[in-house]
Amino acid sequence: MKVSSIGGTIVDTNVANENKFYMRECLYSKFKYILEKLHSTDYYLRHEQSVINFIYPAGTEPAGPAAMAAASNVFLLRCIVARQDFPLPRLFNAMVAIFSAYPDRDYCMMLMSVKYRASKSYLEVMQYFMPVASRPSSLSSLDDVFITHRSTIFGEISLYKLEKEDVAHVHNLALGNLPSNTQTPNSSSSSFSYCSKVNEREELEHELHVLDAIMKDVLENEFSEFAVFTIRCGISTRSVRENTAIGFVIVREFHSHDKLFEHYHLPRQEYQLNRRRAEIISLRLHPLFLVSAGLIFRDLARKTSFYDYYFIHSVDGYKYSNDLKKMMMVVEPKPIKKVPVFTRVQADHKKPRKKLNLPPPNFSRDNMIIYRHKLNPVKWFTNSQKLVIIGFSAVTKAFLRQLVFQWNSKDHKNSENFTCLTRLQVTVICRAGIVEADYDSLFKCPYCTNSQGCYLSYRNESCYVRDCCMRIDLRSWVHFVPGKVEKVDRDKKFVKLDSCEIYYDKLLLMCDRLFVLRCIDVPVYSRRPCNLVEINFRLNKFLLFYKVRALLEDMPRTYLVLVYGNNLHTYECIAFLIGHGVDCSRMVFVQPHRITGRDADMKEKCPYWDKNLQMIMDDILVEKGVNIFTDYDFHHYNLHKSTDFIMEVIFQHFPTQKQMTFECDLFISFQEGHLHQRHKQWLENSGIELDGNEILVNERYQTNDPDVYAAGSFIKMRITPNYQYKFVSERELARKILHHLGIVTDKNFEDRFAEPVLFQAILPLRYFITKVTMPRRYLLSQLPVIVNCNLTTYKNKTFCRVGLSTRMMVDEIVVVTKKECNLDFLLYFCGKHELLLNKLKSRYRANLIHCFLKFFQEPWTELIMHDDFEELQAENKELLSPMAISALSRPGRGALGELTDMDFFTLNKRYIELKLLSFLREHRRDFRHKFALPEDFLKLDLADYERYMDTEENDSSSDFSET
Repeated sequence: MKVSSIGGTIVDTNVANENKFYMRECLYSKFKYILEKLHSTDYYLRHEQSVINFIYPAGTEPAGPAAMAAASNVFLLRCIVARQDFPLPRLFNAMVAIFSAYPDRDYCMMLMSVKYRASKSYLEVMQYFMPVASRPSSLSSLDDVFITHRSTIFGEISLYKLEKEDVAHVHNLALGNLPSNTQTPNSSSSSFSYCSKVNEREELEHELHVLDAIMKDVLENEFSEFAVFTIRCGISTRSVRENTAIGFVIVREFHSHDKLFEHYHLPRQEYQLNRRRAEIISLRLHPLFLVSAGLIFRDLARKTSFYDYYFIHSVDGYKYSNDLKKMMMVVEPKPIKKVPVFTRVQADHKKPRKKLNLPPPNFSRDNMIIYRHKLNPVKWFTNSQKLVIIGFSAVTKAFLRQLVFQWNSKDHKNSENFTCLTRLQVTVICRAGIVEADYDSLFKCPYCTNSQGCYLSYRNESCYVRDCCMRIDLRSWVHFVPGKVEKVDRDKKFVKLDSCEIYYDKLLLMCDRLFVLRCIDVPVYSRRPCNLVEINFRLNKFLLFYKVRALLEDMPRTYLVLVYGNNLHTYECIAFLIGHGVDCSRMVFVQPHRITGRDADMKEKCPYWDKNLQMIMDDILVEKGVNIFTDYDFHHYNLHKSTDFIMEVIFQHFPTQKQMTFECDLFISFQEGHLHQRHKQWLENSGIELDGNEILVNERYQTNDPDVYAAGSFIKMRITPNYQYKFVSERELARKILHHLGIVTDKNFEDRFAEPVLFQAILPLRYFITKVTMPRRYLLSQLPVIVNCNLTTYKNKTFCRVGLSTRMMVDEIVVVTKKECNLDFLLYFCGKHELLLNKLKSRYRANLIHCFLKFFQEPWTELIMHDDFEELQAENKELLSPMAISALSRPGRGALGELTDMDFFTLNKRYIELKLLSFLREHRRDFRHKFALPEDFLKLDLADYERYMDTEENDSSSDFSET
């Protein structure tokens, strides 16, 4: 059989339409242009040759190298080494002496080789230097350059209140190097066109408008909420005008700390800082004085009495300048949200304001990066080994986040005593456009009113991974290199790209992909068909969006879209196609045969597949007119004889082996495959051992090379373990790799996985699914998934399913709802016993639970979601386990012989209750709902008794007076 895209009917296989490609030649050109444009490195990094003219005083020397050397104003610090017992902070005196040795030179320069490790003395002196950005070059392994100025060492920095004469200086400092005659591009399509460049001029114009309004308010209003200071360098004893203006800062009191605490990892017990917190609106500073951040903040605290400074960098809205944000500590978002986060229609804040009106941030919905400085000394955190990561997957993001915030802990030990800054030696290699697309905030879909709920911006991972691109910018610490890997030299320890060589101490392979279409007849390095789409990154979603638009414009009635797959990702893509103009009758949905069995998918929990829900969605799509073909596996596709355009795709039915051919204009594949064939080629050439399409690793995730690690869904343990290691939490997997690398060790480390994994997607009819699954800790003793106990509820268009294992542990939570919200808080309840969840099963049998989503939002759940609840459980287990084992193993029960089993149960129950009450007393302020304690009832009874006694006394006194 053969399905034609021209007539939309089944035709004879012998009938060939030779004019099909020529009818679509314009469409092919657009597809090819879109693919080459967004995958081209030149679209993001353009190679331009520029000529720089240096003007220097020639003096008496003739023009040439000798004159340039005589006019040089810089000297090079080649090496500095201190004894092991020498106090490193005193190296500042060495810098003073070094500048004194060169009185005619104003600049000092240092070089750091990429091949050798820097000493502690070298790193200590580096805090007085600023890095110099290198120009794009074809040369590899260039040394890092650092430079500092004499005034940074000898100059005195002071802050002065704003005066009318300083307004012009503030304008000049705010403009910086941006030319004032830059024209703002005006394009009607710029609102939804993908672009990696920020409209810097528009942002600056808005900032200047806000600065003018603030300065006017400060100069005219004595009780203004803002405070503006100019930063000057010189001699503090002289007048203000004799010191050079090098920057300015605008602050106001920060009132949103309580709201910030709910979504970011901050200590609550800081009541001494109430009314002592400030928000930095804008701060500009000459780059040579970035190393003086501590002096500036301390002087600002002395002038304003603020001791805790915050800077809010908006990702979606208008951005304000802060040149010292690199010297401020980034506040990490909370790893798991404790409440549902509802998405909303993002209002367009980019409108000119006639008066000063800074909208308050919404910390639950807005995407923003929070910086903080508490006047503490700076402490740098780094990794001693040079890490090179291939791939930018979800595991990569979780790994980089834990590496950046390696100083962060539950007790805030480092962040309370230091300003924790991170300097990493990490390089990430990935295809051009992948990182840029993940961090793109300018793209707006013209079909969707809510950008948060649009398929192009919707992210399927948990908030721990989502926040890596929405509330953290990893590009501030990590060096990203676009390119394709050609080979890995394990002897010389470098990765060869098409443009450079990158050396490593440890190499991490994290380039797994969710979907890879495997075609046997296609060569590995052949060109990718321009009408084939695989959704592995957000960049692929942009490619699909533009190709669908081109398809609907060129062929509005004769197109055919072919979708292949059998997982929740597939249905999410179909919902996107239906919502963006694709007619259901012009869509063909082919589902492969899924192999199931006790030793395959039946024991491993997969969050991307749900048999029962997918059967319901198939019925919904059939009613809408989508043609569905089941149990057809992909066989191969045929290209046009002279172009890379897929003309037809051939599938083979299971088990009849009958083939079916589909003509298509756009082929979207969700065939599950985790190792790309191009990656497999250079892995084999590098000598990395593979088993088919999987990388062989040991229990430490090391390949046959101990310096090469692999993590993701494309690995296979050499010795098959008795636990699930695929489809696990990215956060937990990253933590295990950091432990094996020796960077961040875990005291309670175990090989098994104990944290649930979350998946969310948009389904047809605008339903949202959130699925939380628990990886199997013991595979051999587990029964197939289908025999588990499932509890379901349905109310107000919200379907919930809770799966219980044979030991009554919650190992799956599924919610399908019309509400547009992120339900990450469900991660707290997966993996818990049903008795711990307020006797979930008994309440369900008694018809007391009408909606599990509402049940998990009741006040008692705050106790389980508390950060210290696991420690409470560990303490109870440590104390009760020996008592229980001793009581059960002793035949005569010895000293406990007089106690019955009920007495033993009552004794331990009373102990647990006392521990719980003390826990509630200690953390009572942390809960949004107030829990009633026994002393509350005692106070209530005393109040009633006193009220009764007062009434009695009043009655007796009134009787006496009447008498």
